Amino acid sequence: MSASQDKKRRQAERAAGDSPKTLAEREAAQKAKKERRTWTVVGVILAVFVVVIILLNTNLLYTGTTAMTVGDYEFTNAEYQYYYNVAYNNFAYQNQSYLSFLGLDTSSDLDDQPFTDTTSSYLSMFSIDIPESMTDENRAEDATWADYFRAVALDNMVQVTALWDSAVKAGYTLEDEDAAEIDSTIASFETAAETNNLRGADGYAAVVYGKGVTADLVRELLERAYIAERYSQDIYDGFEYTADELNTYYDENADSFDALTLDYYFVAAETEEVTSTVTDEETGEETEETNDEVTEATMADAEEIANAIADAVEGGTDFADAITAEVEDGEVTELVNVFGYNVSMSFPDAFGEWALDSAREAGDVGVIESENRGYYVIVFHDRSDNTDYNGVNFRHILIQVDDTDEDGELSEEEIAAAEESINTIRDEWVTNGETEEAFAELANSNSDDSSSTAAYGGDGGLYQHVSRNQMVDEINDWIFDSARQPGDSEIIYVEASNYTGYHLVYFVGTDDYTYHDCLAQYGLGTSGAPEGLRRPDYNAWEAELISAYPVSINSFINWFAKV
Repeated sequence: MSASQDKKRRQAERAAGDSPKTLAEREAAQKAKKERRTWTVVGVILAVFVVVIILLNTNLLYTGTTAMTVGDYEFTNAEYQYYYNVAYNNFAYQNQSYLSFLGLDTSSDLDDQPFTDTTSSYLSMFSIDIPESMTDENRAEDATWADYFRAVALDNMVQVTALWDSAVKAGYTLEDEDAAEIDSTIASFETAAETNNLRGADGYAAVVYGKGVTADLVRELLERAYIAERYSQDIYDGFEYTADELNTYYDENADSFDALTLDYYFVAAETEEVTSTVTDEETGEETEETNDEVTEATMADAEEIANAIADAVEGGTDFADAITAEVEDGEVTELVNVFGYNVSMSFPDAFGEWALDSAREAGDVGVIESENRGYYVIVFHDRSDNTDYNGVNFRHILIQVDDTDEDGELSEEEIAAAEESINTIRDEWVTNGETEEAFAELANSNSDDSSSTAAYGGDGGLYQHVSRNQMVDEINDWIFDSARQPGDSEIIYVEASNYTGYHLVYFVGTDDYTYHDCLAQYGLGTSGAPEGLRRPDYNAWEAELISAYPVSINSFINWFAKV
């Protein structure tokens, strides 16, 4: 290439920007630009990371952003965590005696504990509600106990919001006594905070209910819950039924509702040694195994004894005498005013079918087989449709006698200590004005019958719509005394099969309708039994109400601050 051509080439390269110098400069510039871009991206990532760290260590993602909406109402993660922890804490407290049976370990991460079909069946066994999203048909295969409590929390949030919103629109406000209870609850936060070296009531609220939860937020949500509860109860109580509606429903469920009175004795079949050949499923090896079993022969012997007792009773012999003539130390078991449903559930099918036969008359005697166990001898006395009395309502405070020395016996000193405690409670109640409200407060804070206290969803020791013979004899006789008047009170000592203790009893009053109509309205209150007219009507009303409050969840925000 000539010099002139080389010169022209360089001029052309400069003009085109492609000279080696230009290219080098351009490459250096591009490299610098690339490095600047890289560091800019890294800087953005670091900045985002720092922001996330800051957010996670502040309450912004808990209180400053919307995690979900219910109808027109927005909720933060703090509010959601409140409902979650209330659901969890209530469940753990109310079911503490059989948590291990239910498969819940409170010391382990709930996200690591599976919620299975077995879990669901156990909850149903204990009449514990299961959210629709956690039923066997709807929940995810990898569902956990945490998912269960999240679902319960969300259901509770929607329910309270719908009821509270409707109540406020209907003119409901917080009752003075409810406000006083809430004040007392919030005041206890300060005390608990001091005891546990926490940062005041807000610090305690955050520890118990979740990050971002303050005492003021707890107060606000409690106020909503109290208003919602009042409104809900008024709606529930407000359904009215005609006599024809009540009679029709009762008649359709008479076998469950009617009260039976009968005596029975169970002749247990003896066991005898039975040798059988057992084949190992894996090896095929056969071995002989001897066990004590009920046999056809021993069942036949038991039937013979049962028939002899029945024949004697039909011949005019007293039932107890007829038993002791055949069986040493045999005793009659009495069932008095027991609902047909309970008889059917507690005994073999044939037992209930015999007792509930419409042709049954007083004095009838039956012998009923219990397969591979023995024979029942039954003497029928009465079947009542519960129209001859009204149910009653009462409150009580139970102080059980404590076996403090754990010697298996209750000493005079231990009994006296329980009596002193119940007398002290009564004196405090008298000082507080002997009102029903004062009694309820003392029951919630003192009664050993926890199932009737507020901690377990009860109401100050209250029992409503009580039937005859539902309570132990001493309590039953007092509350159904014809002289009983609203406001009456008594200390009653009870030695029952499962406890010994003192009851301070307050008589609230008698229902305005027969127990026949009570059962038609409220049912038996037992899982699987007819539930009456009122509960289904209320559930339908509430379901329609809740359907107007759709839920929307901000998954991103909820994920960052999830419980």
